[in-house]
Amino acid sequence: MITVTVKLYGTLPRRYPSYDFDKGLTIKLEQGACVADLTRKLHITAEDTGFIAMEGRVARPHEPLCDGALIRIFQVAHGG
Repeated sequence: MITVTVKLYGTLPRRYPSYDFDKGLTIKLEQGACVADLTRKLHITAEDTGFIAMEGRVARPHEPLCDGALIRIFQVAHGG
């Protein structure tokens, strides 16, 4: 198992009633899990996300997650 910390932005935190804005979410996944596995587990679709960052850089969907990583999921921005 690996453990990652997930910080959510935009309206995404509203989906999780116990979301802690300071700590984020602590998520456990199987060894070898990738970014797409994490978003599937959180029920966050590609349409929901503007981009995802892992340890301060943009992460691609099939990029493997690192144990202890900080993942930031930014919601797509709309408007004019």
